[in-house]
Amino acid sequence: MAASMNRRRFLGTAGAGMAAAMLTGGALPGGLGKVVMAQDGGKEFHGAYPYTDPGAGGHFNSFVTNAILPPPATIYGEIINVPLGMYFWESNTWLPLVASGWEFVAGGGTGTPAASPVAEGEGLAPLTTAPEDADTLIVHIREGLTWSDGSPITAQDVVDTMWCYRIMSNTVWRYVDDAQVVDDLTFSVHMSVPSTVVERYVIRGMVPVPSSTYGEWAQQARDVFGAGKTIDDPEGKQLLDQFNQFRPESLPANSGPYMIDEASITNAQMTLVKNDASYWADQVPFDRIINFNGETDTITAVVLSKEIDYATHGFSVATENQMMESGIRVLRPPTYSGPGLLFNYGKLTEFQDAKARQALAHAINREQNGTIALGDSGVPAQYMAGFADSLVTQWLTEDEAAGLNSYAYDPEAAATMLEELGWSKDGDVWMKPDGSEAAYELSFPAEFADWSAAGQDLAEQLTDFGFVIDPRAITFTQQPIDVDQGAFDFAVRGWGNSTNPHPHFSFSTAFFTHNTLAVNNGGTGTQFPLQTTSEIAGDVDLEAMVVESAEGMSLDAQKSKVAIMAQVYNELLPAIPLWERFGNNCALEGVRVVAWPADDDPLLKQSFYADNIPAMMLFQGIMEAV
Repeated sequence: MAASMNRRRFLGTAGAGMAAAMLTGGALPGGLGKVVMAQDGGKEFHGAYPYTDPGAGGHFNSFVTNAILPPPATIYGEIINVPLGMYFWESNTWLPLVASGWEFVAGGGTGTPAASPVAEGEGLAPLTTAPEDADTLIVHIREGLTWSDGSPITAQDVVDTMWCYRIMSNTVWRYVDDAQVVDDLTFSVHMSVPSTVVERYVIRGMVPVPSSTYGEWAQQARDVFGAGKTIDDPEGKQLLDQFNQFRPESLPANSGPYMIDEASITNAQMTLVKNDASYWADQVPFDRIINFNGETDTITAVVLSKEIDYATHGFSVATENQMMESGIRVLRPPTYSGPGLLFNYGKLTEFQDAKARQALAHAINREQNGTIALGDSGVPAQYMAGFADSLVTQWLTEDEAAGLNSYAYDPEAAATMLEELGWSKDGDVWMKPDGSEAAYELSFPAEFADWSAAGQDLAEQLTDFGFVIDPRAITFTQQPIDVDQGAFDFAVRGWGNSTNPHPHFSFSTAFFTHNTLAVNNGGTGTQFPLQTTSEIAGDVDLEAMVVESAEGMSLDAQKSKVAIMAQVYNELLPAIPLWERFGNNCALEGVRVVAWPADDDPLLKQSFYADNIPAMMLFQGIMEAV
């Protein structure tokens, strides 16, 4: 499915009608439903996050494509199903939630606990200190937690959640080989490859879901993978296919202070109602949350009508100016990621040579691309290391960082590099080494206004350079599936990682997401070879290197491995980073929410897609309702 309405044209035709509907509670234009007003006197929070409604294939299997507001992939998923813990990126400390504490231990759980285990109780918890010979993570579940159906939340729920992630080839299973219940409120995770990132994968990433819904699938995973089978074996493939097709007959029980009112779901909005059984129910100040559906082209007018309290959609420069002029705050937290240019290596043999990709990096004006797409919030990548520039200086020495190629905009150098590889010009058009015209489709998500603008500008830049580019705006739910299934030439997709601060997670994005993990959507993805040759490192096994970049219990010892990975990424450019996205988030104050954090608040150092601002405020009890 292609094309989308231009955002400015949408505002010009729909904005007035939208504003009138907001004031009257009437029907929204363009099939957007009817605004829900707090006529019963209850306090509401209004958010905006896209989902696929059930009529269009949306469902409640939170592990697979088109799940509705699944954790931890959506900022409101956390308040529906609560993580074991959330993280403060600035101070490197944890906020324990479903878990009350955890520790790394040696000897399969029988050795000496870590020197500073996470403390019981509320508040901040120190990052776990681990013994060098640790091989097990022990996690303790908070007492007294219940699911929305009144049943207790136990260690079995979390262990079953982990085994369901094994079906989906979650990277944690490259470090661990077992997860077992110790008692009702304790479970253990055995590390076959000890690593500090297991803490992050488990505590933040393994968001518990109920065994009452997923226990049978977890048992099938234990049976298949416990017998030594892999996802590539017939038994593994069959299990993955069946799990991808699984649709719960009803909403699974949830743990968070809010739960989805299934009857309220339309293609325009849904209501999250208070879950009185939740441990956190008395802590949150709103009786309900209204979540408006849609990407930027749909949500912009709702934001400008001040009917949205918080939105993260990547608004255009014109919309951002309108927000500020009308008194809506704009927050600029980082994402530690952004859009990049991906290649289909299975089709485009001419780009299998890294020098061709390096040439293309020199042909792209990344500063222009970021400015056109997102103004001050589109910051061009400097180090081109595969992870965010702000993290590069934490992990690489000054000399190592200075040695990375910044791929400055230099179309003449790009042309020379292509000519050295056997490319030639026929008039204004490049011809590939085989003599055929350098003609490509470039796909990008239509409704992501910033990425769509980046894709359009990238198409124009490459056309001016001499390629024949056909820009293809694909609906945002379909485009990543197309990439996984190999139905593309060039594509604008993400680089870096918005969910985790360790560079390992960004390398996983680079070499696994849309590549080896494309199997989850039934395809082979980019087909970037993980066994290849690098000038800087010789013959490399990138799959092993991604795992090794986080291996061991010492962050200092990991830095040399991260540096090598950064250098290899900088040379091979499996995807070309365009720019890092900083937020230009709508943050409305004084209507339903008293205030959002100050610009210098540590919460604005978080990746706002991971340990996100609304959830962190709600769980700490610091968000105030008007």
